[in-house]
Amino acid sequence: MSRWKACAIHLGISLLVISVLVGIMALTWYPPIYAWAMGGLGLIMILASVDACLGPLLTLIVWNVDKPSLRFDMAVIVCLQVMGLWYGVYTAFLARPIYQVFAVNQFDLVAAVDVPEGELENAIRQEFKSLPLTGPEIIAVQMPTDPAERRKLLFSSVQGGADLAQLPHYYVPYAELAPEAARKAKPLDALTQRDAATRDKLSAYLSSHDLDPAKVKFLPMRAKAHDQTVLVDADTGAVLGIVNIDPWVQ
Repeated sequence: MSRWKACAIHLGISLLVISVLVGIMALTWYPPIYAWAMGGLGLIMILASVDACLGPLLTLIVWNVDKPSLRFDMAVIVCLQVMGLWYGVYTAFLARPIYQVFAVNQFDLVAAVDVPEGELENAIRQEFKSLPLTGPEIIAVQMPTDPAERRKLLFSSVQGGADLAQLPHYYVPYAELAPEAARKAKPLDALTQRDAATRDKLSAYLSSHDLDPAKVKFLPMRAKAHDQTVLVDADTGAVLGIVNIDPWVQ
């Protein structure tokens, strides 16, 4: 077998493995809109491109059927490729979005790595003592009523520490604060009056999801890479969807 054929076979196997992994991540950790918001698409592309190039390229360099050490060389290459793939998947696992958190008057998209180590054990509710493994969940945070506790949270946030949305101690099911989200949400006019491109994108989303604009409001969602617009039911606050529109642009 020529080195080029060996390289092509190795490349095909690598692409197949990567395609399966990326597909699994897209169905679980990184649903498309969340992947875009968190910048996960770039991470996945780097993972895929590096791993797809590393193994086949090294195979092309070392392949020689007459070499006594060929099997050992290939075993080393495969081990390096598996290690690189494992590191990439582990990094993606830590960076995965876990919660879409309603906090005060907006949503925050929280990644697994954002939750401080040891904070899970402080969660009051049992369902928040472990992080989701199958994609982001929509939840809310209950603002503490104690003034001293509020000041502590404020100082932590200002100094670069954990913010309210990253502390499981304050997590509650979204249904408990959905009416509050409905009250804090803004009318769609704030978006439709911005520009034609925003108006067309929003109109297309509402039409494709059979949503009545008169019964829909929106809240901003902060994310690591691209802030998004969350649509909610004007009456109940139920989350209806996420649109790739910057909610802050005036």
